[in-house]
Amino acid sequence: MRIGQIAVGQKRSLRIQFSPERVLDMPILRVEIPEGVKRVLVPAGFAEWDTLESTGLGPVETGEFCRAMAPAVALAALTGAHIRPEGATVVLRGERVTRAMRMSALKLCPEVKTLLIAAPVGGAGLQAELRREYGVPALEDAPGRAPDLAIHFAPSAGGSARIVDLSGNSPRMDHFSFALREQALPEDCEGLPLLAALWETGRLDPAEITVFTDFHS
Repeated sequence: MRIGQIAVGQKRSLRIQFSPERVLDMPILRVEIPEGVKRVLVPAGFAEWDTLESTGLGPVETGEFCRAMAPAVALAALTGAHIRPEGATVVLRGERVTRAMRMSALKLCPEVKTLLIAAPVGGAGLQAELRREYGVPALEDAPGRAPDLAIHFAPSAGGSARIVDLSGNSPRMDHFSFALREQALPEDCEGLPLLAALWETGRLDPAEITVFTDFHS
């Protein structure tokens, strides 16, 4: 039986080092991960995070990437619910207007019938910008107004028949899948963290990604 050991390397190296060793006369294969490595990509269904986290290793967080993909996610959610975007009302909710929320609003405005902004900090300013640029009416997100879809950039108490929560470090995207238009993703790696890592390092444009969903509510 072959035994392996994962260790954090002490040498200044960017490469993973493999070396056969013996521990109390038991043969093992020692895998040394570079000291600067803190986040790792793993296969789908990986269940050994407790072991990795005990060595200081963690997953690639996907939150910022998912929020950057909010326009494509919103349009996929509407399509999955059989709602035509040009007839839909969509609300973007958050504690404040972030770059991701603003860019999403600018991209969604020409696509949907009505776009609402619900953000205590900066929301009024962004709604005014949309009104100037696209003629979007100054409507408020209120209990009496039922949007077709709500995209949450931060935890929110607002309601909707359909809510996609993109808040947090790694949003749950169980109903969505992401694929590259020009090439297939490797099968031995979780797709969303890989795409997030590529995007974070400037190697991927969101325009290169297609979003699919079975999202209904």
